Amino acid sequence: MLKGFDSDVFDSQAVFRKLLTAVANPGTLMDINIDLTCPEGIHPASGGVLLTLMDSETPFWSDMEHASAGVQWLRFHTGAPYTRLKHHSSFALCTHCDHLEDPALFNPGTMESPDTATTLVIQTRGMDDTGRIRLTGPGLGKPKFLNLKGVKPDFLQNRSELCRSYPLGVDMIFICDRTLAALPRTTKAEVL
Repeated sequence: MLKGFDSDVFDSQAVFRKLLTAVANPGTLMDINIDLTCPEGIHPASGGVLLTLMDSETPFWSDMEHASAGVQWLRFHTGAPYTRLKHHSSFALCTHCDHLEDPALFNPGTMESPDTATTLVIQTRGMDDTGRIRLTGPGLGKPKFLNLKGVKPDFLQNRSELCRSYPLGVDMIFICDRTLAALPRTTKAEVL
């Protein structure tokens, strides 16, 4: 079994600070700035985010096989239970962005507890800030642009439909290698 963080406390705090900054500044590309070796199929930023956020009370789903080294590594280091049901997950790791399904299949939370919604961690084939995805909303003084390689426009359109049910919805963290960008449910994403 591969080790997790070099220092559970300091590395998880560093990743959490990066993630908070990314959520407060939607679409901003952030490097996690820690060394983390993950099992095949899991990008370092995905591993860092999930090791930081998951625990024994946060069921997670993944498109990786239940018996895969990646799923077992996450379970071992976080204690998080695996679920085969997307709607029951607190976190979801999507390693194949080409096969993303409708985000409405995940838990959007409830009106009483919107914070119980699923957070999607989506690995892409590349990201930059020169794309055709225009982001607007809280935390953005002016529109920001993203390119999420491999993420299909219809997935983002389905996300836009889901966002109309605010405060219900799912928050998304897009990943490529050591870099992440957050797309909170409050951020509007249009493909131009």
